[in-house]
Order: sequence, then structure tokens, then C-alpha cells
Amino acid sequence: MYRGISTAVTSALAVTLLGAYALLGQPLSASADDKSVLGQDGGSLVLVLDGSGSMKESSGTGGTRMDAAKKGLRSVIDQLPADSKVGLRVYGSTISDGKGSCTDTQLLAPVATVDKDKLKSGVDKLKPLGNTPIAYSLRQAYKDLPSSGPRSIVLVSDGEENCGGNPCKVARELRKKGANFYIDVVGLQVDASSRNQLTCIASSGGGTYYDVSKLSDLSSTLTRTSVRAARGYQEAGRPIEGGIAAGSAVKVTDGQWLDTIGDSGTEYYAMPDVGKGTLHVSASTRTTSPGLSDTESLTMTLLNGAGRTCGEPANTLVQGAVNQKAPYAVAVDSAYAERKDCGKGPYVVAVSPPEIKGIKPLELLVRSEPAVKTTAGLPGGDTVGGYSNATKAAETPTGTPVPASGSPSFAGAPPVAPGLYSDSILPGESLLYRVPNVEWGQTPVCDFTLKPTPAAASALNDAGYSLTTGASIYGPMKSDVSDTNASLSRTFFRGNRDGVVHVAGPPVDYLNRDSGTTNVTAASLDGSYYCAVTLFSSNDSTDEAVGEVPIQLAVAINGTSDGAPAYATKPPSTDPGSSNTPEDGRNVLVTGTALLVLLAVIGGAWAYLRSRRSRET
Repeated sequence: MYRGISTAVTSALAVTLLGAYALLGQPLSASADDKSVLGQDGGSLVLVLDGSGSMKESSGTGGTRMDAAKKGLRSVIDQLPADSKVGLRVYGSTISDGKGSCTDTQLLAPVATVDKDKLKSGVDKLKPLGNTPIAYSLRQAYKDLPSSGPRSIVLVSDGEENCGGNPCKVARELRKKGANFYIDVVGLQVDASSRNQLTCIASSGGGTYYDVSKLSDLSSTLTRTSVRAARGYQEAGRPIEGGIAAGSAVKVTDGQWLDTIGDSGTEYYAMPDVGKGTLHVSASTRTTSPGLSDTESLTMTLLNGAGRTCGEPANTLVQGAVNQKAPYAVAVDSAYAERKDCGKGPYVVAVSPPEIKGIKPLELLVRSEPAVKTTAGLPGGDTVGGYSNATKAAETPTGTPVPASGSPSFAGAPPVAPGLYSDSILPGESLLYRVPNVEWGQTPVCDFTLKPTPAAASALNDAGYSLTTGASIYGPMKSDVSDTNASLSRTFFRGNRDGVVHVAGPPVDYLNRDSGTTNVTAASLDGSYYCAVTLFSSNDSTDEAVGEVPIQLAVAINGTSDGAPAYATKPPSTDPGSSNTPEDGRNVLVTGTALLVLLAVIGGAWAYLRSRRSRET
């Protein structure tokens, strides 16, 4: 039974804190001694709140919509993390109608490190009065934000624009100003026409629309969206601007680099000289195609010093229905013999953007591997399939699972040591988890168990549906190492019993690169591996009814460290797949977790406030 805003806010706070349980610098461990570490240096966010006359309408539980919003905001301001960067803007709150009412918007608290007294003062000034100048307010809110870094607007409205503006057009224009900017929208008890416009604003602004239609649904909506607050796409790396031609390629070294793609055509990067060693480079981004039938791809080409193509370009193509908005990567592994036949360096990598509109984040990962003294006696290279099913499941430990908030991005994937973890997933969502320190000769293993819920059982059985669940695994260069012959990595979830999927990579061996099988070749480096789980979508109404599905993740690293190659020189000592490696100089992964408490609470008070992290973040 729904017990009011205050109860919902308290529950949301607890869920959010559990969802944020992630250690940035080291893997989560299934140990009672570990403590949650909230992320620091979150992005900047301005909340734009509807103060128009319609907010005087009854909330349905006593008092007005504005009363409920103010009550919820006041109750949690004292609990905000000290490093939150949040501003508060309101529109339609000082002029009832006529002249000036369509430019009636005020910044009640500037975007800065949280000033709790100022936020409380701003909340106290809120009163429903005038018109709904959404388009104008969005432009002003954008000016409230810093000129760089991850930024977002969260618009909370109970109606549509009534001042003649075009908020969808404004959202599109603002979105084009940078890939690290988003607009999320919460519709509060809106009618169909308002919902259409608010959905358009969120879509045009690269964000998500959340609908709160009645208070009886608020508790479940709050729980669902507060957990999702940690799931914004995240990226990491040293900022860089790719060259516009091979001759102006920007130089990169080992580590991860962060660029954008889709704003200036093909991007060119000058690679480090690896001598007689092997050059590994990958580029990754997220799926942003709007439809499940849409496709998009990344292409990577290696060029020699004369600008001639070395070998066949690498290409990765994804389809929305299969990828479910998960990230994807294209990679090139260039051995000395291949480059020798191609011609002399310096070598350049060209990354061509997908043929879709919009600017997206691009993570470039570079790893130099020295030449080996000899390959004689090294294992690997003969695995062609069946390795995932043949690998035993991760042993499920006893005790309470550790909360781990999976991410739709590689950079945001929480590091998980062998152990047992808990999380939740929504239909149409893909979540990743990073298994660090997988050594030569070892095999990463992940077993996901989807737990039944009454809501899922009712929704799926009433509709006669089942949701396909799949698991995948990626290597250190973010390429798929999943076994194409695996049968245990897929199952059907009907909501009334456990759904179990099992995924494992091949043993990590140097000679896997000579296997002739693309997925096995991608498992020829030690370092971080990524396990992913996907709950495929059915249709909007069924997905909404299913809601959150609890999952358990059992992680194991099978085998002992063995078969390490003898390199001619010392290889890089760090894992460039980690988000805070020394190559990056500093941790530039902006987690946004510091804002989660505020976002969840505002969502529970009338509107879910979700801060998306970086460019697609």
C-alpha cells in the first residue's frame, strides 16, 4: 500500500545508496568488511520545475501537487552529499498572466557545490501561479550550467508549453551544442497531448521521459527510476580531438582516450611505435539508433606512413533489436609481420562514424604489446567453440550478495571480484560488469540468475509472453569473446521461476590470436574482462508492467595463472581497461553518483530527477 511521499522518499534514498555501491579504484568484493564509496566530482545539473497555475491542482492524497513536491524536497536537502552540483530553476511562479508571464522564470539556486540553505530557501519560494514557458526556460537553464563537462537538465512539468514556444526544437538545438549534455523529463499526471510533447523534449534532448500518472503508481515508479539513476552511459579517458586527415592525426600513447564522433567525419590518430611487437587498438561507443530494427556501425582502418591501407578495415555492425542499447567496439590487432608487409610507419588509425545523426562519445583504447622471445610451448590457438558450455558454472558462495550497480557502458561497469552480487534489470536493458585481473591461462565466468516477481509473472503470463535473456563476455579491448556455439547463455524468462544464463570465455592464451576464430582471438590478452546480461524487450506496455527484475550474479575466475609469454621487453604494467589507470593520469570517469540521492528524491517527490553522466551520456 502506498503510504505517502515521505515514505517513498525514504525508500528511494535507501535503494539509491545500495545502487551506488561501487568502488572506483578496486573491484567490489563479497566481503562484509567492504564499505560503499560514493563517487565524487559528479556532473552539473539544473532542475527546472513547473510553477504554473496547474500545480495548484489536487495531488489526490491531500494538498496540491506543489505542496507534495515542496515537502519531498525539504525532507532530503539535509542529506545531500556535500559535493553535489545542483541548481534549481522555476517557471510560471511570479506572474499570473499577461505581459512578462511567458518569460517568467527564475534561478532560485545557482548550479554550484550544494548550498543547502539556499536550496531550502528556493524551495520555500515555490508557488503555482502563471503560464508554462518551457522553451524559454530550457534556454535559460542551459545558460545556468557550466560551459563544459557533463551537464544535464531535468524538467519536471505537469503540462505542455502554452507560450507559443517550440520546446522540442529548443531541446534539439541545445543537444547539438555538445555530446555531454542531456535533457531528462518527468511528466506529472499529464494528459495525452502534454505527454507527447514532453516525450518529444526528452527524445530531442538525448534523455529519457518518465511518466508519473497516479500516486498509486508512484512508489513502484520511484523504485524503478531511482535504481536507474546510476545507469547513465559513462565514459572515461584523457580528452583528445582526433585529426581531420591522416596528415594531421593526433598522437596517442598507451591508455584510454576520450573523443567525440559524428561531429567532424572520420577521426585520425597517430599510433605509438611498437617496434616488432603487436599494436592493439579499439574504439567504442554506444548504440543510439532509435528503432530496434535500425543498424549502426563503426569502422577502423590502419594506415601506413604513406597513407596506404594496411589490411582489411575492421567493422562492427549492431542492430537495435539485438544490441538493446549496449555499447559496441571495433578493434584492430596489428602484428609486426602484417605491418612489415604493409610498409613503413608511422602508423595511423582512422575511425569512421556510424551513418546516423548526432554526436556520440568515442573511447579509444591503445595497448602496446612487446614482441615475444618465442611462442614455442605456449598454449592456446586451437579453441573453435564449445568452451562456454564446457566451463563449469561459477560456484555460488553463501552469504548475502553484495549490491553492484551494472552499467550500460564499459567505463561505468563496476569491478567485481569473484563472489556473489545482487542487482536489478529492466526489459530492454543491457548491463555490464568488469572482472579485473584475469591472468594468462585463466577463464572468466559469470552466471546470472533472474529472480521471479509477482509483477513479472502476472504481466508475462497474462500476455502469453516470455522475455529472452542473454549473457555475453568481452575481452580487454572490448571485443566480444562470447562462444557462438553456447546454448547456456540464452534462456526464456516468464517471471514465475528463476531464469539462469551462463557465460564463460576461453582460457586467456597468447596463441588464441592464431586461432582463426574472431571471438577466440579477442581473448589473447590478460587484463579486465566484461560480463554482460541483457533482458530483451517485448512491447512497451508489457515491459512497463514487468518492471524491475532482481538478478544475482556469481563471478569466478577459473584456472591458475599459467602460460604467460616471455616478452623481449617489459610490457605496460597497468590494465588500460580500468577506468583509473596511471596511463589516464587521473580518473576522468565522471560517475555522477554524488547526485543520485537528490535525483531519486526529487523523483519520489513528484518527479524523478535523473542525472545522466557524460556524453551519452
